[in-house]
Amino acid sequence: MDADSSTLLDWYGKLPARRVDLVGDYAGQELFIVEGDGLLLRCFDDPKLDFTGKCLLFFSNTLPSFKVSRYFGLLTDWLDGFQLLHAVYAVEHFLQALLQRKCVFHLVFFRTHKELCIPRATPSQSRNKYLLARAIILRHLEVHLHLSHPTVKIYTFDSVLDPAFQNYLNASGAYFIMTHDGANPLPLSKDSRLKHHNLDVQSIESEEHRRRVMFRTSIFAVIDQGYNIALIDGLELMDTKVSDFR
Repeated sequence: MDADSSTLLDWYGKLPARRVDLVGDYAGQELFIVEGDGLLLRCFDDPKLDFTGKCLLFFSNTLPSFKVSRYFGLLTDWLDGFQLLHAVYAVEHFLQALLQRKCVFHLVFFRTHKELCIPRATPSQSRNKYLLARAIILRHLEVHLHLSHPTVKIYTFDSVLDPAFQNYLNASGAYFIMTHDGANPLPLSKDSRLKHHNLDVQSIESEEHRRRVMFRTSIFAVIDQGYNIALIDGLELMDTKVSDFR
């Protein structure tokens, strides 16, 4: 671990945090930003989602949310572990849960973050599946989300330091930013996926470190500008509440 990343992670570990109801106690109807790849990582890391092994996919034309089945149709086939519809539905379900609780938010993606959506212990031959799913989901949301929810804007910037993103922050009046911090609560020693895919623990540790550093570098950048952070990986949806650490 180099000195800069060690300092960054030490700084992050000392940040104060508390659990709040983001809607009732904190943000109310204020606009906030959902960082796109943190959202995708939360959804892609679902153990029920299979992008790596043989699986049977079946979807009817009754999926809720933004009616993804209208665009992808009925799919019943053996595929090599690419549950794209499951992934799209997981993202839509999360966004729908925020909308049902009257949250006001924009989605922001960073090009430098695109590989951060790839979950731990993904075999090298499956990594491009997540990048393809990211591109498809982003395009799907850009084309269709505004039709049912015109207040949910979607933006893509080069990085958190992109001047265009700085201009957007200043103009949007966003109250806080919801993102991932790259943490994984499951210890590597207890993650069965490493043994299942015969993966090298040292390389996984290096990738986990890189993910934490990249997410937390972005967190540092926005906190340095006076914004608060809510962790999407610590978020709980409870009835009309959205409970999270900030």
